[in-house]
Amino acid sequence: MATTVEGVVKEGIVIPNSPLPEGAQVEIRVCEPPEPLAELQAEFEAWDRASADALELVERLAQEDDSHEAR
Repeated sequence: MATTVEGVVKEGIVIPNSPLPEGAQVEIRVCEPPEPLAELQAEFEAWDRASADALELVERLAQEDDSHEAR
């Protein structure tokens, strides 16, 4: 009977989330991370756009400040 035990890889070593019995035969399958839900993906994209807009605004304000100081 097969039992599924999840875990993670740290520094190249598989660390199971629960103990395995000594001498157990194992098969390791690398799982792809799940795709984010569509609404969550849309929120990520909105944050990316907002971050880019905020950076552009900060850069523009810094340039305006520099031009005011030059006067």
